Amino acid sequence: MRIDIATLFTDMCNSVIHESIVGRGIKNGHIEIYSHDIREYTENKHRRVDDKPYGGGTGMVMQAQPVFDCVEAIRSQHEGTPRIIYMSPQGETLTQKKVQELAAEPWLILLCGHYEGVDQRVLDELECEELSVGDYVLTGGELPALIVADAVARLQPRVLPNEDAYSIESHYNGLLEYPQYTRPEEWHGRKVPETLLTGDHRTVTEWQRREALRVTARKRPEMHRAYLDREVSEFWHEFLTAKQLPEDTRYSEVFHFEMSEYWANALLRLVMRGKKRATSSSLLGYEIEGDKLPVRGQYSIVTDWDGIPRCVIKTTAVKVLPFKDVTFELAVREGEDASLEDWQKSHVSFFTEEGKELGYEFTWDMPVIFEEFRLEYKGRKEEK
Repeated sequence: MRIDIATLFTDMCNSVIHESIVGRGIKNGHIEIYSHDIREYTENKHRRVDDKPYGGGTGMVMQAQPVFDCVEAIRSQHEGTPRIIYMSPQGETLTQKKVQELAAEPWLILLCGHYEGVDQRVLDELECEELSVGDYVLTGGELPALIVADAVARLQPRVLPNEDAYSIESHYNGLLEYPQYTRPEEWHGRKVPETLLTGDHRTVTEWQRREALRVTARKRPEMHRAYLDREVSEFWHEFLTAKQLPEDTRYSEVFHFEMSEYWANALLRLVMRGKKRATSSSLLGYEIEGDKLPVRGQYSIVTDWDGIPRCVIKTTAVKVLPFKDVTFELAVREGEDASLEDWQKSHVSFFTEEGKELGYEFTWDMPVIFEEFRLEYKGRKEEK
């Protein structure tokens, strides 16, 4: 891949592109990056490239002629058609997805504006795309161009040691990266998480994905929500395809069991094994939150505590009865291998805590929804 930067400040650009990982990539021939001085193409004897704007206003505007001639000279140096991008605060905002798109191009020309910008006529003549690195204004396009060059260069083959160097980092897969640690194991009383010291690759990988989800949820909730929405959408499409169901088939809800990580994941495992075939809920809770009651035949997606879809269940029966009337024959379908007394004890505790949050009071006469279901789909990842 080749990247050319048209700029008024080649020394500024060269000092960055020839350093560190990108510099090594250039030296080793994995990518070509060049900077070109627009001033060399001016027809003004004083090497001026700007003039006052028509219509008045403060500042100066870069003239069309030197910009155009510089880009034309760059195009004459290489075969093919370059993708020309003008670094502008008015452009499309740069994202990792956009970086991946640009990284697939064989040739980019990055045009750096300065002062109050560039004469619009040359941008139109060159059919420039406009790209922004954020909703703020800088003194020139050099820093944004260097950001683009760096982000694109590191995705080129062999610029980084291996694909994992970028495929697991922030934004690449729609999540922020998990926390990183190095020696020593303890510093200022803070210890490296025990999981990372186990040497168990699968356990470490699970920890990394879980932490990436939680870091993203905490720091970028909108990104986290978008990621989970994609996961659910892809999982549901996978289910419909596997079961050969109509594309317009809908699920009623996406949920996880219980109010704690331990129980949410423990009960999910029971469902995945086909051992848990029912669940009970407070009717008062449904009414307070305005939720629709489950109905026979509906599909639901069950997630783990972190919201990742793991299986699809189908409701087979729904009963509403007082809590005190739940029999052992019903309770045992919840798959917890407990006596009726143990089931009652754990559910009294659960409904009491839920009642405190939602604003109802548990009683033994309280109506509960007893929903029976069967496991319909575990997902391809779980089936392997």
